[in-house]
Amino acid sequence: MDAVLISTKGQIVLPVAVRRALGLKPGMRVQVKVEGKRAMITPAPAGKPSCLAAVQAVLAYKGPAVSVDDMRVTNYKG
Repeated sequence: MDAVLISTKGQIVLPVAVRRALGLKPGMRVQVKVEGKRAMITPAPAGKPSCLAAVQAVLAYKGPAVSVDDMRVTNYKG
């Protein structure tokens, strides 16, 4: 069993052997569950990919309709 230090921010570094055994890669999320006096670390399930409709719903414009001509900048000096 490897002992690790906890930083002032509460962070720990998992030893390479632990990361390899769990298949953890940089940027992956893990779940931490407390069981009694133990903390269990397991890979988090992959998030559901966003479908196009969900992305469009977030980006939807809810204001009044604007024509393309009104969107054009007429006095642009670039």
